[in-house]
Amino acid sequence: MKKISIFIGIIVIYSAIMLLPRDLFIQVPGGDNFGHIYLDFLLTIIIFYIFYNFKFIYKLIIVLGMTILVEILQNLTTRNFSYQDLLYNFLGISIAITVYYFFIIIKNKKN
Repeated sequence: MKKISIFIGIIVIYSAIMLLPRDLFIQVPGGDNFGHIYLDFLLTIIIFYIFYNFKFIYKLIIVLGMTILVEILQNLTTRNFSYQDLLYNFLGISIAITVYYFFIIIKNKKN
């Protein structure tokens, strides 16, 4: 139940941030594009941590599903769907998966 609550909270926060007007991200170092990398990196790390016992493919489907859905929902706001944004989202996801499994390998070598 706790994991579900955390997951729902993450969905709400991630969706709210990603649906905000693009002008707000000018303040983020690297601008809007790096904002996509940062947020999807964090989303992926958190999802992979919360659902550590799920198979990799299911965790990946959750992350990609959320990313694509929010990108499509941006058409309902002042923002628009962008393949470039998806590319930066996928970059953030890829970096997060690499970092996550790198730390798993390090942890397992210590044990």
